[in-house]
Amino acid sequence: MGHEHHHHEFEQNKQAPYLIGIGLNLAFIIGEMIFAKLAGSTALFADALHSVSDVASLILSWLAVLVFGLRATRKRTYGFHNTTILASAVNAILLLIAVGIIWFEAVVKLLNGKSHVDGDIIIWVALVGIVINFLSAYFFAKSGQQDHDLNAKGAYIHLLADAGVSVGVVVSGVLIAFTGWNWIDPIVSVLIGIVIVVSSWDVFKQSLNLLLNGVPAGIDEAGLESYLANYPAVKSVHDLHIWGISTTEAALTAHLGVQKSFNDADLDEITQTLKHDYGIAHTTIQTELHTEVNCNSI
Repeated sequence: MGHEHHHHEFEQNKQAPYLIGIGLNLAFIIGEMIFAKLAGSTALFADALHSVSDVASLILSWLAVLVFGLRATRKRTYGFHNTTILASAVNAILLLIAVGIIWFEAVVKLLNGKSHVDGDIIIWVALVGIVINFLSAYFFAKSGQQDHDLNAKGAYIHLLADAGVSVGVVVSGVLIAFTGWNWIDPIVSVLIGIVIVVSSWDVFKQSLNLLLNGVPAGIDEAGLESYLANYPAVKSVHDLHIWGISTTEAALTAHLGVQKSFNDADLDEITQTLKHDYGIAHTTIQTELHTEVNCNSI
């Protein structure tokens, strides 16, 4: 009972930075969108949508922590890990749609040319955004999770990057307040849209690749196959398949044509090497005597 309580408390502490970050950023997004309307600023609106990417990243990372603790079932033998892939793809698609909205509003505003923009509101709201992002990042730094958890590290970097975008919005607000150049606002919103596209496009491609059971980014398929083919007592490799079961985990199946000297110790060494050197969390290997298999590798 004591061990279960300690484990539950550990899981709660692990989730705390995500939940705090999600809560703070959601409250800020709502406020920023209201003030964007009051200030007549597409740059603030764009910054709010970019903050949505923060929340989506935090939710995705929190989801990974949450679903990895759920047990697999007979119908879902890998558990719910691949929900992180689906969430990542949906997040990227929604952000790309949001960019289209940002650019449309920016073009309309540039063509109008007479819209008033309140630079003072932009400055103060964007400054609050900087504080919110740094505060959210602080809770990750305090927990130390970003040092060993890839999801936490990604969320941490995303928060710091968004603080940088908010700095750019502050600068635009200062320029508008002192010069009255309202055209700066839609130009800044276009630039923020470009930042969102650049940061989201790679995520979208990787998510699509994972949805199609492609080899996850960062895994050296050629090097992995070479390692297996050149392992002592292994004569051939075929039916090699590598795919992602979540945004952070990969699985592998393979048939190895082996000599009679191949034993359980070799199999264990291969499995451990694939896990530690190639990032394969789940490995299934079928061994057959070399003379009984087709020697053609994939």
